[in-house]
Amino acid sequence: MLVDVTRVLSFHATYRCANSGACCTADWPIPVEADRLSRLQGALASGNLRARGGIAEPLLFLAGAPIETPAVLATRDHACGFYDGAAGRPGCRIHRALGHETLPLACRQFPRIVVHDPRGVSVTLSHYCPTAAAMLDREAPVSIVTDASSFPSDGEYVGLDATHTLPPLLTEGILMDWDSWWECERLAVELLGNFGRGPAEALALLTGAVSEVQTWTPEAADPLIDHVQRSFARATPALHRLTAHDELLIELESRLPASATLRGSASPRASASPRDTAASPRAVNRFLAAHAFANWAVHGRGGINAWVRSIETAHALVVAGAGVRDADLRLRHLADAV
Repeated sequence: MLVDVTRVLSFHATYRCANSGACCTADWPIPVEADRLSRLQGALASGNLRARGGIAEPLLFLAGAPIETPAVLATRDHACGFYDGAAGRPGCRIHRALGHETLPLACRQFPRIVVHDPRGVSVTLSHYCPTAAAMLDREAPVSIVTDASSFPSDGEYVGLDATHTLPPLLTEGILMDWDSWWECERLAVELLGNFGRGPAEALALLTGAVSEVQTWTPEAADPLIDHVQRSFARATPALHRLTAHDELLIELESRLPASATLRGSASPRASASPRDTAASPRAVNRFLAAHAFANWAVHGRGGINAWVRSIETAHALVVAGAGVRDADLRLRHLADAV
């Protein structure tokens, strides 16, 4: 029986915004929904809300913008025109004057990465957020938990909607069933998140397990979910299956703006952030687990192969010298959707 729950990773379960300001100073275009726009315009007209000094037009109307999001928030010096805070205190003028509900959707959702499927909602986090990045190196065992207090089932979660799609593709012409996919996802998270050695070895074990999972056919005597469990239990490294890092990075760079390749600067702030120091092997393993969970790529045409490739790409970025914040800036925010 499918149960409507909210699922998150155990090391993300206590996430709360710490007002670091990373999202507010990333120089991203923030679309403003029509209903929020009217409230912002009213507050600006009444004087209840003011942009930072020197910003004459805090709401920018773009030609050809969708009717649902007719404007964006203006920026200055790479920061939102309504941001003037210091780390540790709410620096958003919209939030202070009008409350959380008046923020644009992008602001309300960051750093959440969401997948809706027939069982409920799965939420991972973008580690471009310094608060989320700091949660990667905790000692507690990694698992998927349900209905954590920071992620209530009645919360607002907007993301990929797979509730009415088919389950992920196992191999050409063969679909998984939902229960088998969820078990594969769970076992991958536990393998990557709890592996006691380096991330390269953990990835090799994951690819070995997936290679074995993909030997299943509908004619097999055992159900796919049993085969998934056995495949992970007896997994051996499949080094031959790992994709070369150069190939992964070239593919990723084809989806990035020129300024965001590893040869360029992803952001005026991200690459220079003192908080994006080299991560420990444990933190990188959990970073990979966070990419195995609530993964968008698995629901596309590539299925489980695209899922593995997306995790490998996250690892390739870290090996190439990107910190986890910089890696997620590229993967979660700057890269074109697959």
